Amino acid sequence: MSARPGPDYGLERGKVFPAANAKSLLNPARRLVQSPRRTVGAIGLDRGARVLELGCGPGFFSPHVVRAAAGGQVVLLDLQSDMLKLARQRVGPLRAGYVQASGSALPFAPARFDAAFIATVLGEIRDQVACIADVRRILRTGGALAIAETRRDSDFIALPQLRTLVEAQGFEFVVRRGIRWQFVARFRAI
Repeated sequence: MSARPGPDYGLERGKVFPAANAKSLLNPARRLVQSPRRTVGAIGLDRGARVLELGCGPGFFSPHVVRAAAGGQVVLLDLQSDMLKLARQRVGPLRAGYVQASGSALPFAPARFDAAFIATVLGEIRDQVACIADVRRILRTGGALAIAETRRDSDFIALPQLRTLVEAQGFEFVVRRGIRWQFVARFRAI
């Protein structure tokens, strides 16, 4: 029996963005095209919410997620420990949990979260169906799944393809904020 191959790191489509290049994701110019404040605002988080940021990377959006869910519980999850270290530095004294795990095998109890946020990382996950199915498992019924996509990312998933993937796993589409090539799509767990 052979072991399942590990993640394939690289900058090309379908590969896991390497932590060694993570600082490029924090370039201040990125805010001009993908504002963390506007992106997190489009999720519609409630104060006190239990939120999972899946694939947090170096924490570009993380401080805004933590502030939006103030008084709740935010868990930042990433495959790479070096990404989590960078996210922890960006979040600073704000309260969050940090978990190293695969996006398609989430180590959480069913219905633990009120919301999940996935930003420009779904295309890097080898088994996207398993990822979305597991997100549905860990969300309470009525919980929100928000997925941010930008055409500037080599793993961009267009909204029609994203809807087909997500709706097949127990979600209904709620709204898209943004334009066709850069958006936040929000879904509700049914």
